[in-house]
Amino acid sequence: MTGHQLGTERISRLFVAMTIPMVLQQLLLLLNSVVDRIWIAHIPDVGQVAFTASGVCVPIIYIILALAELTGTGITPRVGRMLGQARHDQAERTLGSMLAFSLSLAFVTLLVVEGGAPGLVRLFGASSQTAAMAKCYLRYSTPGNVLCMVSGMLAPFLLVQGHSRQAALVMGSGIVLNMVLDPIFIFLCGWGIAGAAWATTVAETTSALLAVVMICRVGSLRIRRSHFRLAWRYVCPCLALGAAPMVMMLAETIQIGVYNHTLSRLSGDVGIGTMALVIMLHDFLYFPVYGMAYGSQPVTSYNLGAGNRERVRANVRLLLTATLVWSMAVWTVMMLLTGPVVRLLVGNGPMADYAVPMVRLSFAVFFVATLQFACQSTLQAMNRAALTFWLGLTRSLLLLVPLVWMLPRLLSGRADRGVFLAQPVTDVVVGTVTLTILFVSLRNIRAQAKLNEHKGKQKEQVI
Repeated sequence: MTGHQLGTERISRLFVAMTIPMVLQQLLLLLNSVVDRIWIAHIPDVGQVAFTASGVCVPIIYIILALAELTGTGITPRVGRMLGQARHDQAERTLGSMLAFSLSLAFVTLLVVEGGAPGLVRLFGASSQTAAMAKCYLRYSTPGNVLCMVSGMLAPFLLVQGHSRQAALVMGSGIVLNMVLDPIFIFLCGWGIAGAAWATTVAETTSALLAVVMICRVGSLRIRRSHFRLAWRYVCPCLALGAAPMVMMLAETIQIGVYNHTLSRLSGDVGIGTMALVIMLHDFLYFPVYGMAYGSQPVTSYNLGAGNRERVRANVRLLLTATLVWSMAVWTVMMLLTGPVVRLLVGNGPMADYAVPMVRLSFAVFFVATLQFACQSTLQAMNRAALTFWLGLTRSLLLLVPLVWMLPRLLSGRADRGVFLAQPVTDVVVGTVTLTILFVSLRNIRAQAKLNEHKGKQKEQVI
């Protein structure tokens, strides 16, 4: 799919062509995470303890992935608009500057996490039983996780040029390799939880190297030595657009920390492990929404830059419809089959018995949460950086964290249930606000299009 086709091809065909590879990429990415955790949960004798230990590392890994969001997600709308306006040289300079920034950020992050691993796992809820495993998993997986900043930054440059298959291949290669290496390293080599971490590092290194190769081989944008430097006038606008998703993930890190500390007091390691399971399920079942939202962003940003406002509206309508259909299907399955799903992932035992009602509660308004994400992603593609920033901050820090503290006190008879109820309540409030803002924005776009058309007709009459 070329940049020209983003402005001329039929919207429904564009939506399929751009989103299916990204949906498959997200499926592989999240399937990799789920499979990784399932293998860990089934390590002989220590499986559920190891699963909880890997859950302790989740907020720390989210910090790293949040930095990857900062470097990666702002590129698509920024560079998409540049290409729509035929500013090719500035797009290439943005590529060189963002690559230099991502490599520098990855190196600093690696040093900080490796040096601070013992204190970090304790900070995020590790007990005397899980601390050693959590520290091992974190230290061995961090080199691979920081390289997501490189591959996650380069893949959007392929996507925004219409090379969605190559972008999916960059991310998918590491994911498939990780899933292949997991059972080999964990069971055949006998490395246990360390094997899962090493599989991540080997796979993400491969993905980052392939991303560099693909950028050099396909597309019109190239990594040029003269552009490989930190030019803040190209870096800062991308970071501004990536700040909202970064803040969302950092806020999720804080909320998971609050979850873990609250649950360690109310229900111990069983509660922490259940919350890790809830987070894993939510992340995985979001995969089509992530793929559709990110895949449709170049279409929205390109046509907005080119002034094709009706195409923007048509693309957004299609995104919201597809998101609603998927999320209602997931909601139905999770309400009816919660028990079999939980036991498939973590086996039988006290943790599974505890988790079933909590998982069902957490999925109560899943369809609202997915629509909120699709709306926020669309606003990001429309270059509404400040707005998406505040929406992300409001959801996670200003609403959810206070509710995690408040609801257990209101539900004193079953205080731990209040921790799992906080997210559905937050999703209803923020989802309603975000959907309203998007509809107002689309209405304004339509009004502007009609005004421009009216002015054009007036000019024709004068001539």
